[in-house]
Amino acid sequence: MARWQMLWRVVGKALWVRPGKLFLSMTALTVGATLASAFLSLYFDLPEKMSSEFRTLGPNLIVAPRGGGETFPASVQVELSTAYPEIDGLPWLYAVGRAAGRDVILGGTDLAGLAPMHPGWQGLPSEALAQEGLIAGEKAAAVFGWTPGTTVRIAYGGKEMSMTVAGIVSTGGSEDSQLLLPLAAVESLTGLTGRLSLLQLAVHGTAAEVESVWRQLEVRLSAAREVEIRPLRPVLESEARVVMKVRSLMLGLAGIVLALVILSVLTTVSGRILDRQKDIGVMKALGGSDAGIARFFMAETAVQALFAAVLGLGAGFVLARMAAVRIFHSAIALRWDVAAAVVGITLAVALIATALPARWIRRMDAAVILRGE
Repeated sequence: MARWQMLWRVVGKALWVRPGKLFLSMTALTVGATLASAFLSLYFDLPEKMSSEFRTLGPNLIVAPRGGGETFPASVQVELSTAYPEIDGLPWLYAVGRAAGRDVILGGTDLAGLAPMHPGWQGLPSEALAQEGLIAGEKAAAVFGWTPGTTVRIAYGGKEMSMTVAGIVSTGGSEDSQLLLPLAAVESLTGLTGRLSLLQLAVHGTAAEVESVWRQLEVRLSAAREVEIRPLRPVLESEARVVMKVRSLMLGLAGIVLALVILSVLTTVSGRILDRQKDIGVMKALGGSDAGIARFFMAETAVQALFAAVLGLGAGFVLARMAAVRIFHSAIALRWDVAAAVVGITLAVALIATALPARWIRRMDAAVILRGE
């Protein structure tokens, strides 16, 4: 009989004859594989999920006039949209006008682009309604007593125009005290055609990717003395900080769990070796080497680890998917790199836990064991 055939026969017999010991170590390894699978699935998918969540906070870069300037050429937006079509941009032109005898900030922009750029804003009207009128911030609407459908007169300098309130928006920011108009309307009132006060940019990706794009745009716009590009630090730093803390927490918890699994499997394997001293004595008496006998135990644990890795991979993926749906409202896909990592980690844990008690085999004397001493 070939050596490898003998190995698998002995391993199979050992696993079949001692199901109790098998159950304990299999349970520990399966728990470790399950948590490793869940943590790693979330670990690798977390940056993308967090980036999606932080997109609801709105833009993460702004282009503004340099120094004490108030406006800059609208051609900057055309240049950026041509060079970086994947970056969403929202232009703004601000002015201080009057409505119902009071001063009010007018914000001219692409009203249809508000919802994609600011998904967290509440009360935005449909695109068709927005293009036909103005959107009042909730604080401004409360001061003037306006409701949707109200016709208001807006004045700037010597010009006036009448518009209908298409909706009342709640932003949680300064826009709640402003009137949002189509960009062309503010250009007509102010005469600042082809000028912008601000350009909001939404760069998709992780915090590191956004910062990389910011550096590229900074270099590109450095020649334009009228503008500068600034990152919205609270958004970028919050995303990076949250991602790093959560990922570090996951790695720490995974490390603690795997350490406990090693201790559990080590205890189980130690018990198996002590229970099978007579078997070890017989194998040594028949000429078996210490390394060869240790390989039997390593093979037993490795087979258990492979089964545990398969079970744990599936269970961990289900847990990670449920967590992603509950927290981020979107599912995750099974990653083959996670599957390979789970199998590798489970095997490594099993072999480390087995290698330590397997050293006792060298100290066992076959003659002493067989005499029952």
